[in-house]
Amino acid sequence: MAQRTEQLLMHLTSSVLATLLIISQCMVRVDSWVPDVQSKIRIPYDATVPSFFGNSSDNFKLLDQNENTLLIGAKNAVYNITIDHLVELPGQRINWPSSDAHRELCTLKGKHDQDCQNYIRVYARVNPNRIMICGTNSYKPLCRYYSVLPGNGSLVYDNNELEAQGRCPYNPQHNSTYVYTDGQLYSATVADFSGADALIYREPQRTEQFDSKQLNQPAFVSAIEYNGYVMFFYREVAMEYMNCGKAIYSRVSRVCKNDKGGPYPFQDKWTSFLKTRLNCSIPGEYPFYFDELQATTKAISGTYGGMRNKIIYGIMTTPENAIGGSAVCAFSVQDIMESFEGPFKAQRDIHSNWLQVPPSSVPEPRPGKCVDDSRTLPKALVNFVKTNNLMDNSVPSLHSRPVFTRVSLYYRLSAIAVDPQVKALDGNRYDVIFVGTNDGKVIKFVNILSANSSDDVRTVVISETQAFPPGTKINEMTISKKNAALIVISSGKIISLPLHTCNEHSFKTCKKCLELQDPYCAWDDLNRDCKPIEDVHASGASIDQFYQRLDGDRIGEICRKYEHQEPTVHTYEDNDVYTRIDGSGAVEKPDKSFDQRNVLIVHSNHGTVSSVGPEDIDNEISMSSMEGDELTNRIINTHQYQHKTDTFVKEDLRFATSNWSIFGVAIFLAALVGMLVGFMVTRKMNKGQACEHRNQWHSGKSLSMLSQTRTSGKDVNLLMNTTNQYHTQQQAIVQQLQQHHQNNCKDNIDFDYKDRSVECKNSTENLEKDISKGMGTLQKVKKTYI
Repeated sequence: MAQRTEQLLMHLTSSVLATLLIISQCMVRVDSWVPDVQSKIRIPYDATVPSFFGNSSDNFKLLDQNENTLLIGAKNAVYNITIDHLVELPGQRINWPSSDAHRELCTLKGKHDQDCQNYIRVYARVNPNRIMICGTNSYKPLCRYYSVLPGNGSLVYDNNELEAQGRCPYNPQHNSTYVYTDGQLYSATVADFSGADALIYREPQRTEQFDSKQLNQPAFVSAIEYNGYVMFFYREVAMEYMNCGKAIYSRVSRVCKNDKGGPYPFQDKWTSFLKTRLNCSIPGEYPFYFDELQATTKAISGTYGGMRNKIIYGIMTTPENAIGGSAVCAFSVQDIMESFEGPFKAQRDIHSNWLQVPPSSVPEPRPGKCVDDSRTLPKALVNFVKTNNLMDNSVPSLHSRPVFTRVSLYYRLSAIAVDPQVKALDGNRYDVIFVGTNDGKVIKFVNILSANSSDDVRTVVISETQAFPPGTKINEMTISKKNAALIVISSGKIISLPLHTCNEHSFKTCKKCLELQDPYCAWDDLNRDCKPIEDVHASGASIDQFYQRLDGDRIGEICRKYEHQEPTVHTYEDNDVYTRIDGSGAVEKPDKSFDQRNVLIVHSNHGTVSSVGPEDIDNEISMSSMEGDELTNRIINTHQYQHKTDTFVKEDLRFATSNWSIFGVAIFLAALVGMLVGFMVTRKMNKGQACEHRNQWHSGKSLSMLSQTRTSGKDVNLLMNTTNQYHTQQQAIVQQLQQHHQNNCKDNIDFDYKDRSVECKNSTENLEKDISKGMGTLQKVKKTYI
């Protein structure tokens, strides 16, 4: 029995040790991806901001923008509205409803009355005095030309219509895009009523019809013109993955602007169409991919990684049936162009894998290059482009990782706008990025090292604004620098938000102003005020009287002289005060009917802000990946979090976790050796006694309190509880055992240690472990019964 028990004990301890080592390794690496968790401020929904209303079925789309006005496509109309107050200019509206015949035909084809309207989706300025607009026209797309009157800029229809098949979508909900350049309209949409014939089109060239190697169920996002090429961004079902299942990849395609088609019979087909994958992923041994492109910006010129470059920001998400993850990745235009110069990827037949095409198999001149006259190209080269248009190298993201991630059960990112190259006090320029969600939120953040480093990504999430009521999707956003406004567009409403909140009363203290880490805001040390950066540049005052700490360092040192002057927050029960973010004052703690989305908890001991209500479940992955005090310090206490804004690689978390893991393993090994020694000691003592115990096995672990009630005729198990004071307990155990045998070999041993009692029962071996959130290692082994 003793030999069997010893073997069992060795087996259990080895299993526990192996499990513990695995846990410790996992805890060291668990912080390799920690999504952005907390915004510094949260602003509730405000119905009083400047707004332009339509009905719920208007399907607003931004067509054009200048310094003062916005041109908005809607149902049966084009609105020209001012940016400052979002009011429609009188006499500037274009009314264009579908004809009765077209609406009746649309209804006969099975569409609803709401679909059988004319939704304006395409706008192009043909010349300074003429524009072209295109609409869905009850599932029969049409384009019209309007003349611009030189006096007041009014538009006059010149009775010129043409069919818009291939230029404009049939359905206003369909994902389509276009760009007008050099007198030509390049569009990416569908060319049939059912929406099955997707194409990239410029009259008369188009992609191959129903060719899944060129376009496979694409959802087009945006288009830009660059250096003699037109590039289209979209997501589609990946043909190269079909042997492994179904997956959606993000793509960028390009065509030459001077592509005139190929020799017969390719005269109406692209000879320069190539495509490649956009790689937005969290790096690692097994990268985590955000594969579905949702929105992009235009090409932005600036200084990135210490050199001039053009980049494009894109919103990428996980699939709809996966964990709700979204990311913002930046792609260099130069990297995109270089990927088209790399090797091709192709499939020999439908049963083969997709492999790199050997360089010897690539014809000359290189397929996809712009040539003077594409109609003179060899047919073999045009055939090669038709069947081998996918590049083997994907486009890497800038920094080789996202600049922003967000995990939420409530929303995903859906729109993006960037105020590029905002000049800070230190002379560096930073891109201030606004992202909208499908739940009506606008999140503002900045990558504080984007101008200085190409490797380190440190993202500061400045604010989170509930722009629309929850459940309202933000479709588009644009920025007006002249009005310092962010224009946010949903399907039936347009609003204007300020680019910054520097002038808000809540940030009129040195500490709160600097803790924002907002490139728009600076602290005026002379006037003791938080001022917008444009006022600083315009004032002509000495730059030495202003402070701006985008890195979050030395804020306490700078603001220490104001500590006795700055107001403090009075505390109530639980040391928390509920206050509205708009500064309207404290309110009672919310009852069940109160909308907790509009309430914040202000922790008076640090002056920090954390969310209350449904948003707290957001970013559950990052919360569960931290433990104990570290979780409190990083997620709840933003005052401490903001000083180390590296969202993705947190060295201090890794260091602390690894130290706890090593310390816990050392304790466990010491306790294990002690248990084995104790087991051997008790065995020898048992053999040397004249009396026979009913307990045939005494564990080598230190004894916890056994039941003080003496029983007879029953077997008694000695339960062990490992502690850090093992050796002291072992000596006490030996003394108790000697006293026990001297007192007529009683059936039970009375032993009390730190007031811990366990019930003595007959049972099988049971080993449970508890991993404490504070330590992250095995702290105690309890309830071991034989």
